[in-house]
Amino acid sequence: MSDSAEQTTNTPAPKKLSRKQQRRKQQRKQLATALAILAVVVVIIAAVIFYNRWKDDQIETLPQDQRITAVVNGQETEVPPYSACQIGDKDCKPGEPFVLHVGDAKEFTLKIPQDVYDHDWSLLQIFDDPGANAESYFKANEKQEITIQTTSDKKAADGTTPKLAVVEVHTMLIGLDGNGEQTPVGTVWALQVEK
Repeated sequence: MSDSAEQTTNTPAPKKLSRKQQRRKQQRKQLATALAILAVVVVIIAAVIFYNRWKDDQIETLPQDQRITAVVNGQETEVPPYSACQIGDKDCKPGEPFVLHVGDAKEFTLKIPQDVYDHDWSLLQIFDDPGANAESYFKANEKQEITIQTTSDKKAADGTTPKLAVVEVHTMLIGLDGNGEQTPVGTVWALQVEK
């Protein structure tokens, strides 16, 4: 027989690990697995936190795209803003009031979008007699919709009942300036009420 054949047969068999050594080896494997799982969990949590912070900084609907909904006799109409101007913007021009035909309805309802009702907003009612004009203020989440009478409860000096001419909803929203930076935007919806 050759020397190489003798060497292979004479090599000692691998040493068996003691139970303690086997247990330590198994514990190391378990520790490595646990650390890998922990690392994956940490990465997932960090990704969720990052996404939530990023999402919170995003504006879902810009002020000029917000709509309130006017409901007259069960028929809904979306109303765009009359104006959506950055604070201090002297060049911002309002549009035309939205003409809301109410017919013979005694009242109508305005449904306010969440981006408006989730903070302070106000409602201005202008009648054909200035003495009947009214303004209401609402805190965050106080009202999601409001029903408005087409005539005033007050009587005019001549004894007639003042009729509603214009309704305005005012609020401050977050919009974007020319550079894409967030900025406060005064937003107004104006509805001209007609029969």
